[in-house]
Amino acid sequence: MIKKLSILLATFLTVTAFSGCNQTINSGFAGTYWLTSPSFTGVDETCYEKLQYDITCETETDYAPKISGDSSLKFSVQHRSSYVTELYSENGLYVYKTTLSIFGEYVYGEGNTIAVEDFTQTETTFKGMEHGFAPVKTVKTVSNIVPMVAHPNDKSDFVTVKATFTTEYGEKNAVHTLTASDAVSKKHLSALKEPVTVRKYNKDKYIDNELMLLLFRNFKYENSLSYTFKSIESATGQLKGIKGSAKLETVQTGKESSTQTTAIKTITIKNCNLGDSSYDRDFNAFGVTFATTGEYGQNFAYAYYANSVGDNLTDLDNESRHYMVKLYRPAIYNSCYIVYTLSSATNVRP
Repeated sequence: MIKKLSILLATFLTVTAFSGCNQTINSGFAGTYWLTSPSFTGVDETCYEKLQYDITCETETDYAPKISGDSSLKFSVQHRSSYVTELYSENGLYVYKTTLSIFGEYVYGEGNTIAVEDFTQTETTFKGMEHGFAPVKTVKTVSNIVPMVAHPNDKSDFVTVKATFTTEYGEKNAVHTLTASDAVSKKHLSALKEPVTVRKYNKDKYIDNELMLLLFRNFKYENSLSYTFKSIESATGQLKGIKGSAKLETVQTGKESSTQTTAIKTITIKNCNLGDSSYDRDFNAFGVTFATTGEYGQNFAYAYYANSVGDNLTDLDNESRHYMVKLYRPAIYNSCYIVYTLSSATNVRP
């Protein structure tokens, strides 16, 4: 039973994000698109970026497949929930910090509720494109309320997991460590009783689990995009296969019975501030599906990246910086999609 719960927690606690690989410097990245000059391959000493996202919960969406969860478990999100990312340079490395704050509640059984205040914070240091965005160290701290069964009937069916996961990267091996002070967290994260040494983690293409969403900004957005890599799973310390690929759809071209297959969608975000003022913006957004690989592989996130903003289809000034403008991540037991929507972006260092 504990093994089953550990697998469940591994799925729940893995927040999509990846990093570079020491041996795959020319592994498909097209540039460093969070910079005004994507062709720059080192670590820009002036780099600074802060993105803020609104968090909502949706069961019906035009941008991700219909959710297939059981209606007996419902989840709702309050407006004060948010996701904030901060990227800057320090001591010759990039530093990437994220904070996911989710306030809401689960509804279960005969109308019972349990309040949720979940927090996930990460900090990752990594190298520039000339080194394949190779990770140096990542620290992830979580405090999450988790339903342990698909049909909870009592508050005892929920547990609060608090832990810190640390991965330190060497040239060939990585050491992954769990720090959990309370007995409940230790019990349900039993796969990491001792530090795990992941040997030859970067033998193939590799992306750190907390940098995935960031680094997928650095590809050329074409219908042929497909990138398979390995990542260390937070709750088990195991190397897992991940694939990010173009989310292709068949759409009408405007002419009668004429269609085309594309990963580009126009996404309108209301009151979006890109450093000047807030107003409704149209993004030509490129869809990416993230999925685990192997016999039991499954999709776990759908992201949309800005290929351009408004009518600036060529984006010669890199105004879009390939911002992630939307993310859809299934909540546990497919109770809904947790949806991230870009609300503001700034490149002015405070």
